[in-house]
Amino acid sequence: MVADTEALRAISDSFVRSHDFNGVPARRLLAAFNVGRPELEGQLSRLLISGQISLAFASHSENPHIKRLLDLPLDAQLAQLPKEDINGICVYPAADTIRSHTELPEYDDRPYTRRLALAEPQLVPAFFELNILEKYFRDPRYLCWFGDSSGSISIRDEYYLSDQTPERDKVSLRTFGIGYSHDRIRVLVVFLRYLSDLSADHQQAWKAHEVPGPCAINSDYERAVIWGAWPEFRSVYEAFIQEQIEINKLASLIGKPPLFRATFEAYQRPIEFSPMLRPTRRNLQDFIHLLDKMLSENLNKDFFKGDVPFEDRIESSDGSVEKRSLNTITLLESWLTPRYRTRDGEDVAQEISGPLREVRKARQPAAHALGPDEYDQSFPKQQDDLLGRVKQTLTKLRLVLSSHPRARGYAAPDWLDGDKIVFY
Repeated sequence: MVADTEALRAISDSFVRSHDFNGVPARRLLAAFNVGRPELEGQLSRLLISGQISLAFASHSENPHIKRLLDLPLDAQLAQLPKEDINGICVYPAADTIRSHTELPEYDDRPYTRRLALAEPQLVPAFFELNILEKYFRDPRYLCWFGDSSGSISIRDEYYLSDQTPERDKVSLRTFGIGYSHDRIRVLVVFLRYLSDLSADHQQAWKAHEVPGPCAINSDYERAVIWGAWPEFRSVYEAFIQEQIEINKLASLIGKPPLFRATFEAYQRPIEFSPMLRPTRRNLQDFIHLLDKMLSENLNKDFFKGDVPFEDRIESSDGSVEKRSLNTITLLESWLTPRYRTRDGEDVAQEISGPLREVRKARQPAAHALGPDEYDQSFPKQQDDLLGRVKQTLTKLRLVLSSHPRARGYAAPDWLDGDKIVFY
């Protein structure tokens, strides 16, 4: 039987030389140390108690060959060691055990790879300012997706294959998610495993945006990435898009063309239609501009054809008549007013069109202003509140259309009228 120091050296050597910071299987140590299982358990127990190693178990982390999760408490590891199938145990050196290895300095310019090299679990989260995403979202070389609670970044094929693209920029980030700082400001969360895949230059750029202090992972993102579970909630952004899809379904049922000229299923949604990355007035104005395009500019005049006039006739004092085209919001109001009222006989047109006009009015100053930008942490909430009001008006419009006799068999997705729609 080898001495504890020799065993520790073999364990740390195996880890450092492995392809992906893998633990050494306990079954391999039986042959390498020429011992039986009881002797090996005794030796591993001593090294555990001295804080020089840790154990990963298949019963806890599925694949113990990769250190995915935080270590079990010491007493839990000691208790599980004799119970676990020998094929389901892998041994890892502690950080202090491997600090002296000469291989480590090569990771000095890759801070997140270095953390893995020091045996941190691969699914340990790091937290960042949201504005780090702008580096990629505004760069046409990258294909970016942001689904409210999670997203991804990848270099486009043509740029990956191009000799004109520096190797340092041929990077991808398999997944990122939303988290929250101690004061509930949105932050970005990325696990060490995926940060380690970035080049040295990009790791340094992310390091510069790292958020200090305690942060928490959004529960849906944690459920999906760590535990492989379905999300519990849906985002308001997703609900907005689904409302437009459902409204177009209802338009078809009642024999009309689509009310919205375009809908934005899944990966068709604009990348800018997402939580605010940097709390600036310009970003808020850009979002309002996009929202107006998805709403009033997106209304299909053909839906109203034959039901309401498209022009208003204005007679002047000299008897001449001027024809003025009506905007889409006015057409929607004119179409709703004679057709739908509440049970109390109240007109719903103004209630539905109000938030659409609010968006249009908020957009107009931005279209002409050249004033200085402004940084304010209240802007993300202003964006949330505006989107929330618009989503509610789309829900009301859907409910109005679903009351049409031809839509009696229609049913919306259960989640759309549930209580699980949130701002991540």
